[in-house]
Amino acid sequence: SLPPPPARPPPPAALAEETKQKGLSPGAIADIVREDVVKRQFLASADLTRSIYSESATFQDEIDTYTLPKWIKGTKRLFNADASNVRLVGDVSATDEEVRFRFDEDLQFAIPFKPTVSLTGELVLKRDPATGLITSYKENWDQSVAEVLKTAKF
Repeated sequence: SLPPPPARPPPPAALAEETKQKGLSPGAIADIVREDVVKRQFLASADLTRSIYSESATFQDEIDTYTLPKWIKGTKRLFNADASNVRLVGDVSATDEEVRFRFDEDLQFAIPFKPTVSLTGELVLKRDPATGLITSYKENWDQSVAEVLKTAKF
């Protein structure tokens, strides 16, 4: 008789859920988010620590709302991370319910003429009370979209 077929690997989201960092203290999650902002420039690079986010998390900016995979793919395509600069204003604050911080950023678009826009705002990351994972990302800009576009430098 034939050997049984190999087990099928779990779907990526299921696999990702198994490696999540659940139940992190506010201090521990704040440290990870701080590293993502300062070292990995994740607002421009999308290089975030995925293990602290639920795979069903939503990402909202002043333009639209995205799923986690679409936000990562779109951010990586939209910005030239090496020529962008995201600065943390103050520190990252965290509780069991949310993580928040203010930012000041210059984002260079990965399109011809490489326009760079500047904006400031606050990012609020909501946490699931049961798992501690981040379930929503919401950017609150201090300027309107039109005001941000007027800052474009080429």
